[in-house]
Amino acid sequence: MQPKERIHFLDWLRISAFGLLILFHSWQPFNNFHWLIKSPHKTLVADVLTVFFHTWRLYLIFFVSGVGTFLALQSKKAQFFMDRFQRLIIPFIFGCIVIIPCQYYYQKLQQEPGLLFGDFIAHYPYFIASRHYGIDIFQWLLEIGIHLWYLPSLFIMTVLLYPLFKWFPDVSWLTQRPRLLLLLALPVMITFILLKPVFPEYTSVADFVSYAILFLYGFVFMQQRVQLLSVLHRNSSWLLAGGIASALLLIVCLMVPALKKAAFHPSYSLNHVIVSILLGLSAFSWPLYFVNLFSRRFNFSNQLLPELNRSVLPVYIIHQTIIVVGGYYIIKYVGSGVLQFLLILSVTIFVSMLVYWLIKRFRITRFLFGIRKIPSNSRLLHPEGTR
Repeated sequence: MQPKERIHFLDWLRISAFGLLILFHSWQPFNNFHWLIKSPHKTLVADVLTVFFHTWRLYLIFFVSGVGTFLALQSKKAQFFMDRFQRLIIPFIFGCIVIIPCQYYYQKLQQEPGLLFGDFIAHYPYFIASRHYGIDIFQWLLEIGIHLWYLPSLFIMTVLLYPLFKWFPDVSWLTQRPRLLLLLALPVMITFILLKPVFPEYTSVADFVSYAILFLYGFVFMQQRVQLLSVLHRNSSWLLAGGIASALLLIVCLMVPALKKAAFHPSYSLNHVIVSILLGLSAFSWPLYFVNLFSRRFNFSNQLLPELNRSVLPVYIIHQTIIVVGGYYIIKYVGSGVLQFLLILSVTIFVSMLVYWLIKRFRITRFLFGIRKIPSNSRLLHPEGTR
């Protein structure tokens, strides 16, 4: 890596990808899907937005996580796994003990008004242990950590894929045949086709493998970025077309009962193959399109960039609890659905940044939330910058 190379666009991409989570989770109370708290003001708009963003948002996050893993491996070397443990597993454990129980409490409180927090906490271990996920570790991580499942999943992914990092084949041949880039969507499609009927649950094995593919793509992109960035530029229109087409067709699928059933209750069938191809195309096209877009428009730095970059992990850890706790009271006392959403979003952003300001002031909280000091004069995307 050249020491003065400017790759600020990946910082902005990472900030935007995680920032989207705040927006995405802020409208979850208003759709018709299952979530922690619900507003009586549900809307089809929230349903459509949820379907659209859910098909690619996490794949973008795992792509930039692959980028960050490459940089962490270059800078940490012998201490690489200890660094990953401290930055991923410590915040996960802390979050599961201190932050996550509030989300479950307010979910139960909305269902059972008058439930006391002390009574809920006293039964909390049984509440978690009563789930029946067997040996599916990824479902247990989701149950224990709710949105924090991403942290241990990324750690497991890094450990499992580590042997591939040093010998991944050269993909410079894509510069000669750039249109073949779209063939790299096939592994995601095949994963969905083969594994989703067996592991249909969110974040389970099928999702984990598909996320791991985009994670590897991010690692390889950073490793061979000079050649691959030109390939992305040359495929920009195709990636955008693939993303738009897959998004529109997936929304249409929800209007066709047989295809909707294949999407939410997959089984081996032609309809399942159709849905899997569309999901794979969306999961591949949108992340790479945004990499291309940000490389053209956002390869710059300013005074906010280092601080925003540093805030992403702690804000990610706390934002959903703020949405659930604040959202419970906003939904309870505010009558307008639009006003509820705007207040939830505004309160979450303001309180998240306030809490981050407090977290970064103390060494113990910086450790618990995975914050490491970022040199203010650095020009590179930092290793901690893409998780």
